[in-house]
Amino acid sequence: MKDSLISFLEKHIKIDVRYLARGTFWGIVSQIASVGSALALSVVLSRYVSKDVYGEYKYILSLVSLLPILSLTGLGNAVLQSVSRGFDGTLALAFRTNLRWSIAIFVGALAIALYYFLQGNYTIGIGVLIGGSLTPFIIGASLASAFLTAKKDFARLAIYSGAAGSLIPAGALIITGFTLPNSLALVVVYFIANAVTDLLLYWYVMRLYKPDPTTADPGALSYAKHLSFMGIIGGIAANADQILLFHFVGPAQLAIYSFATGIPDQLKGPLKNLDGMLQARFANHLPQNIRDNMGTKSLLLLAFSIVCIVIYIPLAPFVYHILYPTYSVAIPYSQVYILSFLSLMFAPSGSYLGAKKLLKEQYISSVVISIAQIICMCVGIFYFGLWGLIWSIIFIRMITGILWYILYRIASRPDRIA
Repeated sequence: MKDSLISFLEKHIKIDVRYLARGTFWGIVSQIASVGSALALSVVLSRYVSKDVYGEYKYILSLVSLLPILSLTGLGNAVLQSVSRGFDGTLALAFRTNLRWSIAIFVGALAIALYYFLQGNYTIGIGVLIGGSLTPFIIGASLASAFLTAKKDFARLAIYSGAAGSLIPAGALIITGFTLPNSLALVVVYFIANAVTDLLLYWYVMRLYKPDPTTADPGALSYAKHLSFMGIIGGIAANADQILLFHFVGPAQLAIYSFATGIPDQLKGPLKNLDGMLQARFANHLPQNIRDNMGTKSLLLLAFSIVCIVIYIPLAPFVYHILYPTYSVAIPYSQVYILSFLSLMFAPSGSYLGAKKLLKEQYISSVVISIAQIICMCVGIFYFGLWGLIWSIIFIRMITGILWYILYRIASRPDRIA
């Protein structure tokens, strides 16, 4: 009966239900741990850490998050693509390559730290220096997650990368929030905890799978360099919101923004690994087969988005008053921010571009959207403050999704894939 129902669904909605269920189930397991730890952490920080301290902490993390644009940020996607096609040795090659290229991250961190030292702000300077020193190891070790995704080993990905990778850093930060509620202590604990958990995961994956180093994909590094180059502007755009808010309206507004977006972003938890799952699936399927059921995937994601929006908007005030009474001012921002979920329906189109290594299309979407995002955020924050940022995010995400869909439709035309 069960197999008959699954076969019926697969035939009529044209989706591999078994693969989706397996990946989604373990994604939910991972997300329960992730959401639970993030919720506990946010409650503690909202009650024991001042808005200015929390805003400064988030600002330092944003500065450090900019540094990887100086290295090969595309290695994770390259590992996912290569291992999906049987080149398991790419993991070790990518880890070593990441460390060699990461000298630029340390130099960038040193330059930013020296600037803040000269300004007399030793907290930000030391925080950036520590974060920049540990980030190369975090990035390199996190490639193990891409490896597990490519292997479709969703159970280990959920348990070790998802659950352990969330619970350990969150637990360490909760203790810090209780005992040393200052931004530098939070930054140091954040990076040390993440470095330790990610390195342990990498060691475990290498010990478990023992990938043959002779099976490295010779084209992986070239592809990673392309992805990294197109990701330079994207990396700046991804962190522009918090950096601009800190400078234009102050750390307190940055703290409010973080809490306004925190819960909605956690609601996307079950879809956290969606892009990786789709890319791993699309990589070995013919474009025509993908095109046949792309519409169904998009409609399911649209339905998920609408359900989240309809449920969240009326419940948000109750949730914030219970969990974050000191951040009730974030409620209207959060209720509007949830509208950005509508762009999720275009996610499969973006995954298709990555799975088929369509570099020209990825260059177009990355550069155009990143530039537009930076401009919209600058204008929005400068003239309208936090509201301007919220509406610019919604606008950009919808435009991004529409552009992905247009590029996907062009690239998957029969005359292009014949």
